[in-house]
Amino acid sequence: MEENIFFTDIKESIEENFSFLQSDFQFSAFVEKQLAYEIHFETENDFVSIDIWFEATTSTPIWAKINEYYIDNLEPKNKKIENYRTDLRENYNNLFEQYLKTKKTIFLDKISNQYAVSGKEINDKYLKELSEILKRHIAVLNGDFDLLEANTKIIIENNKNSKDKERIEKGIYTIEYQYFCKDEYDMYEEFKNISEIKPYLAERPEIKVYRVFDCYMKEINLQSLE
Repeated sequence: MEENIFFTDIKESIEENFSFLQSDFQFSAFVEKQLAYEIHFETENDFVSIDIWFEATTSTPIWAKINEYYIDNLEPKNKKIENYRTDLRENYNNLFEQYLKTKKTIFLDKISNQYAVSGKEINDKYLKELSEILKRHIAVLNGDFDLLEANTKIIIENNKNSKDKERIEKGIYTIEYQYFCKDEYDMYEEFKNISEIKPYLAERPEIKVYRVFDCYMKEINLQSLE
């Protein structure tokens, strides 16, 4: 499958499913922008802006935001959205993992073939449902973010609790370090065993400022463990 077919499929689906924005809510025509490997389609009215984007590969998800919020956060338990994520995993995850392990392009070919079988339908259903979500919550198109803000806070907290639980159950250690910014710890890595941290730091001499946390995110003194 040629890459431009994948691109054209999504572009046409966005324009079709979200045309009501222009006809009913005075949004601008979609503007296409490319940022690194990402393709963005952006539109706005006097109240909000919408950004729908994807990476230039068939196995990655499509994302959609209204201002800084993900649109699907309007309906956190939406089954069609959950099905989309499941379909992506089942269609592509194993093949992509095999590619990462082997670097054999045959697995990229298989991903393209899988897209040809069901990928367009999966993406079309997802974009259609996103447009229906906006139609069911039209207040957000006029700048009313109360529901979206409340749902997003709950989702962030639930995700944090889930990650905390997993980190404790697996006994994960975390190193936070300064990389791009001298005033903040802007990067991190996780380790299953504390003995892995010192060799990691030895291989990364550019890391000068760092701190280490146990699975409960309590800071520990790495030097004292020698």
